Amino acid sequence: MLYSEMSKEELRREMAELQRKGREAYERENWSEYEIYMTRWYLAKSYEIKDDVHIEIGRTYRIAEEYDRLTVTAIEGVMAWGIRQMTGETAAVPIAQLEETDEA
Repeated sequence: MLYSEMSKEELRREMAELQRKGREAYERENWSEYEIYMTRWYLAKSYEIKDDVHIEIGRTYRIAEEYDRLTVTAIEGVMAWGIRQMTGETAAVPIAQLEETDEA
């Protein structure tokens, strides 16, 4: 089932399972598998919070799990598009992975 078709309760169950699998991958030091589970977790979380979160166009946010920031230029569904500060490249990041900074 697609995340967009899941209820909030189904999304929460999926996120718990992804966290479990991610923790196991982390313990095995399988970093690529861990990253996949974390990305999927952020996507599921984005669908859970999409009606309750407000991402501002033009604002810069920290990207959780990374040492980078994203200046948002557009929102499409649960993805925030913008420019990465460290590379200047355009990227899409799940809205749940954005953390507010003190910057406006």
